[in-house]
Amino acid sequence: MITLEQSFPVVRCPAFSVKERLRYNYGRMTDDERKTEELDLRKRDSQSKDAPRARDQRVRVLPTDDYIAVSPFTPLAQAIEAMKSDEGGCVIISDDGRVAGIFTERDLLTNVVGQSVDMDSPISKWMQPAVETLSTHATVGDAVKLMNDRSFRNIPLVKNGELVGSISVFDIITYLAECYPKTTMNLPPVPQVMDTVDGG
Repeated sequence: MITLEQSFPVVRCPAFSVKERLRYNYGRMTDDERKTEELDLRKRDSQSKDAPRARDQRVRVLPTDDYIAVSPFTPLAQAIEAMKSDEGGCVIISDDGRVAGIFTERDLLTNVVGQSVDMDSPISKWMQPAVETLSTHATVGDAVKLMNDRSFRNIPLVKNGELVGSISVFDIITYLAECYPKTTMNLPPVPQVMDTVDGG
């Protein structure tokens, strides 16, 4: 049985093991970055006409460093074991710091489960090599649109061609819920109109 400690490194970002409420990355931004992210949306009145909308904020306000990256040569069994620990249900395949592919729970269920496969084969054989990424300058709205249009649950973030983070649909849902608590907590997801009169 292959364990995580054998031969191929699994990269866990620093925040990965810390489970806590959403923390914005404002404190880690440079002075130039802070100029464009002056407002912490959790502390402002979300109904203010002058305040920027959540979708216009840069993705770097999200916690982007909770991802797992593995080498293209990592055995399939080890990659699956690593993926179990990822909230978004994926591992990013990184080759020399660049995104080489992605392996998700969908790939596992579609191509591996129930099949006769070599669990020692490299993850590069099973990953999706065509990966859509966003830069750290993309907005939350850009991420939502890409996830909605392509049915993605995870999007790697790159800077100068190198992997620097990842965001999941769970990060965005949490962010929007904290930006607009009244809207998300008090309204149903869709108008509920009954076709027939029931009750008594």
